[in-house]
Amino acid sequence: MSPPDNQFHPWLMGMRTAMEMFLTGDAITGTEAAARGFANRAVPAAELETTGLGIAERIALVPTELSQINKRAVHRAMEIMGLRAAIRAGTELQALAFTTAASLQYRAQFKRDGGSVRDLLSQRDAAFGDYRERDKPG
Repeated sequence: MSPPDNQFHPWLMGMRTAMEMFLTGDAITGTEAAARGFANRAVPAAELETTGLGIAERIALVPTELSQINKRAVHRAMEIMGLRAAIRAGTELQALAFTTAASLQYRAQFKRDGGSVRDLLSQRDAAFGDYRERDKPG
């Protein structure tokens, strides 16, 4: 229907990986996301709470006002590299994409067919081996 609404892919994953993600729309696992820089780490579901709490406890050791300044420093660095402008430009491109014939045609199906959103997304995503579709019994 439109480009992804999270225009920060190039900063987190690098230009080439971001381009591949945008052009293919492929889903990735948590392990792949961590390997590509899109996530900090991937942990088994059984370890998620323990891992998350461990990180939160480490962060809590830093005084709040210093944590705020540290966060601001990282955000400012991203803004200096153009992240804020990219997010704004991405919003404009998304709005433009919603006016294309392909997007209008796809969205018309929602009104015309009256099917569930899940079913219509499955029709769209099945050809790409989307993770929601690839694990379904056939």
